[in-house]
Amino acid sequence: MSAAPPPDLAPGATCRGPRIVLALALCVGLLRFWRLGTWSYWIDEAYTVADWSAAVARGGVWNPLGYRALRAATALLGGELSEWKLRALPALAGWLAVPLAYWALRPAFGRPRAAWSALLLALSSWLVFWSQTGRFYTLALLLSLAGAGLVLRAVRSGRAARGIGGFLVAAAAAAFHPTAALLLPGLVAAPFVVAGRGGHGAGDARRVGRALLVAVLVCGVLALPWTWSTLVQHATQKHTADLLSGPLHLALTVGYFVTPAVGAAALLGALRAWRTREAAGLFAATLVATTLLAALALSGVALMTAQYVLAALPWVLALALQPLAEGGRGARTLALVLALALAADLGLYFTSRGGERPRWREAYAYVDARREPGDLVLGMAAPIGELYLGAAGADPRVPLEVAPLGDWFPDGPRRWSRQPRRTWVVLRPQWLASLAPRDRADLEAWLAADARLARRFPVEMEGRDLDLEVWLREP
Repeated sequence: MSAAPPPDLAPGATCRGPRIVLALALCVGLLRFWRLGTWSYWIDEAYTVADWSAAVARGGVWNPLGYRALRAATALLGGELSEWKLRALPALAGWLAVPLAYWALRPAFGRPRAAWSALLLALSSWLVFWSQTGRFYTLALLLSLAGAGLVLRAVRSGRAARGIGGFLVAAAAAAFHPTAALLLPGLVAAPFVVAGRGGHGAGDARRVGRALLVAVLVCGVLALPWTWSTLVQHATQKHTADLLSGPLHLALTVGYFVTPAVGAAALLGALRAWRTREAAGLFAATLVATTLLAALALSGVALMTAQYVLAALPWVLALALQPLAEGGRGARTLALVLALALAADLGLYFTSRGGERPRWREAYAYVDARREPGDLVLGMAAPIGELYLGAAGADPRVPLEVAPLGDWFPDGPRRWSRQPRRTWVVLRPQWLASLAPRDRADLEAWLAADARLARRFPVEMEGRDLDLEVWLREP
């Protein structure tokens, strides 16, 4: 079946509206750089700093390229480590994802839908969060999106070589984070789904699919040792309590960050694409479905959370805007409603939600300003406390200024009570649930009997408890 251009590309079609929307998307995307250093470190950022030297050197991480990229970018900015320097490269990648989404979607989805998808991507507080976090997810998203865009072009044109090139680009995203590989099965399956459904606007999709199948088999064999060790290590470090808790956690986190409105619109868009046999919609629906199913299958044995399927977000947004394929006032109203809903969510992110992370810097600064020589500081997220209270170049995985208060501290309260020292305790109440029942009971009884609540650091965020508490024990 020969590829047919989208209606907006027909001779005489105006592009003024999509250009305005795209320009707005690029401007909104710059918000990733606003307040970049305002929010406290996230616990994973402390582990980034901890692992980007020693762990990378001894081969103890799955994705050394991600660590090296962040360390190089931070060093390039000069001076001591700070929040904004650590986040600068992810923020840049998060901004570049906006025009790249337009590029990836435009040939198959048309300019209006591609432009509105880029705007929704720019407005997503979920993507802004990871753009303002010193981790690798936006870097992986950038490569995944570029590779998937090339595969989509191959499906439209029937050019297998382009499809293989796109697949290899998407596969390279796993060098930034292994979970980017979750998108790969969908890239192989999508051409077969499009061909099997007789998708409108596709070339020889089955030929592209066969070429990609060979590519994934070759890459799968070559990457098998790395893939297996990665899965085993992740399952060992983040195992789930049972077969239901993991999938439930994944479903809740994905639903929360995608937002119910966008998720419902995307589901309806996928059903509509199936009914109308729109090749672009079928491609996007296959990518989203296979990525989520792969993550769901793994979540039964290893903790899988929303950021592991971030690469599917641009395709979810394209599905949510499926009515734009047919045009009309109702379609534009839907796009505007989704944009306003995401804008409101993004406004809360920058205001009352405080960047959607606990106020660790303020809590540890409060302790630092009031502690006396010889005081003991106990803290959850001790690696973060070490970054704030330790000397320059401190190792967050070996905290010296903050004694770790975590999942394993046998007889801790009894041992601390024997010491005639003032003791500061920084804790996040939500994390108490991760303690063994006896340890939690001992800790809470010790605080109630021997300490007082000195200060709370609340975060007004619905659905998540990000509050911190600082307790003081004075013998």
